[in-house]
Amino acid sequence: MELITGISHDLRTPLTSIIGYIELLKSNSFQNEEEYQRFVQNAYHRAVHLKEMLDDLFEYTRLTSNETLLKLQRIDISQLLNQLLFEFEPIANENNILIEKRIKDSPVIALVDSEKMVRAIDNLLMNALKYSIKPGTVQVIMKTNEKQLMIQVENKGNPLTPEQVSKIFERFYKVDHSRTSEGIQSGAGLGLSIARNIVELHGGNLDFNHVDNSFQFTFSLPLS
Repeated sequence: MELITGISHDLRTPLTSIIGYIELLKSNSFQNEEEYQRFVQNAYHRAVHLKEMLDDLFEYTRLTSNETLLKLQRIDISQLLNQLLFEFEPIANENNILIEKRIKDSPVIALVDSEKMVRAIDNLLMNALKYSIKPGTVQVIMKTNEKQLMIQVENKGNPLTPEQVSKIFERFYKVDHSRTSEGIQSGAGLGLSIARNIVELHGGNLDFNHVDNSFQFTFSLPLS
């Protein structure tokens, strides 16, 4: 019941918007072809947003069940991270965010489920993008030692209260709708919960450090 209650409001918002645009199209309540195309595009984007939220809900329930199986492979995390940042750069540029990275040139091999690890890193990057002061910078740093690798995602944002910090990984928790970017749709508040679950399934840890207006998420994975 808590799961259903937490998600129902967030799902209703884009669905209501989709229905509204379809009603406008059905009743021919558009002035010209340009407005017609705008209504269609808006309805489409809301539908995509709704699907992404449902995907998050499905992924979260699957990760928190006892039936989750990891498809572990030896993956070069350096190459994986560089590829993700390359794909992430266009949306960062659109939102006036500069990506700074410090990643090893040499391969860093770890035994991971690549699909799930991509999901975890992507969720951290999108979180940093949503809550960054703009224009701003998102730093991505990878470090290694003999036993583990660490990836840090850091950005500057509006300071958080102690209560907000304590709830940062709670499912369905979103810091503040007003702080999200206008061009980035808000999710269901499951992104950080999903990221932490994925990292912990790999035997690692995901931690959050907040000092003034600096946010730093660090996850560590065993290399053995």
